Amino acid sequence: MIIYLDESYDWQGTYFLLGALFIREDHDVFLESFNTIKREEKFARPDGTLRELKYATIKHNNHERAAIKAIQIFKAQKAYFRAVIIPQSSFDLSFYGKKYEPENIKRARAYKKFAEMLIDYNTPKVSDGVLFADYLSRCKGQLGRGDEFIEVMKQRFVYPSDELLKTPARLKHISEVPSDHPHYSLLQVCDVILGSTLNGILKVKRGRRMAHKVAVTERMKEILEFPTYDKAYWQALEKVYIREYRDRITMEEYCKGTHHKYRLWFWKAKEKA
Repeated sequence: MIIYLDESYDWQGTYFLLGALFIREDHDVFLESFNTIKREEKFARPDGTLRELKYATIKHNNHERAAIKAIQIFKAQKAYFRAVIIPQSSFDLSFYGKKYEPENIKRARAYKKFAEMLIDYNTPKVSDGVLFADYLSRCKGQLGRGDEFIEVMKQRFVYPSDELLKTPARLKHISEVPSDHPHYSLLQVCDVILGSTLNGILKVKRGRRMAHKVAVTERMKEILEFPTYDKAYWQALEKVYIREYRDRITMEEYCKGTHHKYRLWFWKAKEKA
């Protein structure tokens, strides 16, 4: 399994999201199908390289068409998408480290918590997977170790904490990759789905500038066959997620679950005693 991880924020500071695109099989088929769509929609430069498709820059008809087609091919592939939605107002970084530690270290640990949840709950019976993360700008360290998020994720998933454990590692490789690189351009599909999700959740006033983005958000709901982006709807499904995890179901069973292709989890901070 190959997993792509991305983040998204809104400028009002309401939410930040971590989204993951899980590709079970036929990664290269998915990749070539997506790149073919971009060629068809005139994303090719004169030298043959392809420009990025990003939700934030969907401003023209061909951008909208490419994004919708990307969602359609995602639906046809052996892949699924998950996102966790975190209210920024209740997100306290002080919980994730000591007072003297840099904010980037604390943020990396926080991201690790949510990424860990996305992987643990959504990869039943998977081992030796690969995780590619987009540039998580707020996790860059100042301790000479580069990307602090990648480091803490490796400590959790790649480096065994107990050599006596016989359980195989859930992930065998974790790295940061550029979304504009042709080998990793499925990060752009993750970006489109994640951006559409954030737009659907916010329900802000939308003018002409947002028309193409809104169209993609609305079409995604139709294509992936879920009724709403509303928090109440998805929170009601959390018992399903917990039951699947508790029962240690197989991947085959998991892929028959409610809204298998697309699910949201609205995180809520625990109330202090």
